Amino acid sequence: MVKLLNPLFSNTASGRFGGLIYESGPWGPYAKALVPQHRKPTAKQIQQNYFFGIAADSWRELTDAEKAEWNVKARGMKMTGFNLYIKENIEHP
Repeated sequence: MVKLLNPLFSNTASGRFGGLIYESGPWGPYAKALVPQHRKPTAKQIQQNYFFGIAADSWRELTDAEKAEWNVKARGMKMTGFNLYIKENIEHP
């Protein structure tokens, strides 16, 4: 991982470009190598990704007031309202 100063001629860069992933962290922008995945996901992983997608879609349908309520609930748990919502609403087979 390489710390960057003005990555890709900007103050911040994010995403994939040229075999690298550009991200920002608490210490500032950085780049890391894009490592391809060699193994296929298992059936359980595919199923869990499906259930996560359903929960994430339902989060997007909430009103801003409902999302704010989840954020307030999550404050003392050191997580975001989105994380708490997913944790409580994802289906576990």
